[in-house]
Amino acid sequence: MSRSVLAGLLALAALAPARAEPADVVAVDACLALVAERAKAAPAKDELDEKPGPGGRLAAAAEKAGREAASCIGVAAAACVQKEGATTNAALIQCYGREAEAWDALLNRAYRAALARLEPDAAAGLKKSQRAWLAWRDADCALPALVFKGTMAGPMQAFCVLDHTARQALSLRGWTE
Repeated sequence: MSRSVLAGLLALAALAPARAEPADVVAVDACLALVAERAKAAPAKDELDEKPGPGGRLAAAAEKAGREAASCIGVAAAACVQKEGATTNAALIQCYGREAEAWDALLNRAYRAALARLEPDAAAGLKKSQRAWLAWRDADCALPALVFKGTMAGPMQAFCVLDHTARQALSLRGWTE
């Protein structure tokens, strides 16, 4: 197989939608369960308890990270990158895409649960909000290709989708917990 054909196949593989593996979903769920367990065992302190200034803020944030669900963003992607030895953009895109799919499943689960609990007018508002969020995510994550126009734009876009999807999933989970 020629190098140009191989390069073309790798480029197509990078564009194919990644599918979350069961282990990706398990990793995200396990991380979120660990965060919840830690948060229950040691409630977070507030701003009145931390030392003032940048050093105090960073120390408090580091101490709190193990009890915040957002700390789980990247848990499956990091394992994938390490396992695959992801040194190519295609591999990074696949790893980020797989975790994005896992968070998307969580987002959809939270969305359905929220819709089931809301009054009709609030449910309509959530649907409208979610459609607007999807448009914003897609537009925001398209920026790397417009700004950088290089090979790193692909992994940057894939990570953007992962990060935004995870944060939206966590936000919607808040409506059902």
